[in-house]
Amino acid sequence: MCALDAKYEAYLAQHGLTASEFTPMELLACAVARELTDGAFAFVGTGLPLLAATLAKKTTAPSLTIILEAGTFDPEIADLPISVADPRAAFGAATLGTLADAFGTIAARGYCTLGVLGAAECDMYGNLNSTAIGSPFPAGISPTGRGPDVRLTGSGGANSIAALADKVVVMMVHEKRRFPPRVSYVTTVAGRRGPAGESRFDYGLFRGGELKVITDLCTLKPDPVTGILVLDEVFPGVTPEEVRENTGWDLDVSHARPFRPPSEEELRVLRLEVDPHRFYLGRTRKGGR
Repeated sequence: MCALDAKYEAYLAQHGLTASEFTPMELLACAVARELTDGAFAFVGTGLPLLAATLAKKTTAPSLTIILEAGTFDPEIADLPISVADPRAAFGAATLGTLADAFGTIAARGYCTLGVLGAAECDMYGNLNSTAIGSPFPAGISPTGRGPDVRLTGSGGANSIAALADKVVVMMVHEKRRFPPRVSYVTTVAGRRGPAGESRFDYGLFRGGELKVITDLCTLKPDPVTGILVLDEVFPGVTPEEVRENTGWDLDVSHARPFRPPSEEELRVLRLEVDPHRFYLGRTRKGGR
């Protein structure tokens, strides 16, 4: 047994893992990493998106260029940062710029080929909401006299990324309340089509529109004709009916296929090289799934 094998065996024993079995977070990281193509300029946030981007760069996409919103371009992720402004994100970077550089110099000039986003809600067309649940208006000017039920974090760079990226990968927890037929507020137009008057073209967005939604149950993609999200891949241990029950519209599951589980090599790189301290990999989703 070589030194690396011994190190990995010790890691597996320490964390109660095996070389072939995987946790939900490890599955998600691998699923997102597979969507990050070699040579892409990818806008990613910290947490699981950066975890997935680092995995992709160490395996199938060595020429992937990681871009962080704060203005860090093509860093070497030796130690996972906890925010886009964490100094650890600057290690080995090709350029250290500003937020204006990231969105003005890079994205607005057409160099945002891929963006990884999260949201509180995703509707049947892939529109995202990270602004408010209920009325988006303060109570004083709301037509109903009520303000929002929940005020969320807001867009950040999500709207700009989705407007300018060729492809958007959305990461979500799959709950029925998070996948309504229509979002409470359109923060981000991530998909190509929508109801009459609400496609990305109606909003003046003439680039992009390629979309993949990855949840803790499955992957979804837009139907090429209607633009409505349909079930694409079902994760191990999940049934199409379980996905349908957790979706707010009549989800088409007729073309669902099984998701290819993470390989032992993907898991080894993810565990030993990307997040060896399991800062993100050690987390579980709400409800314990």
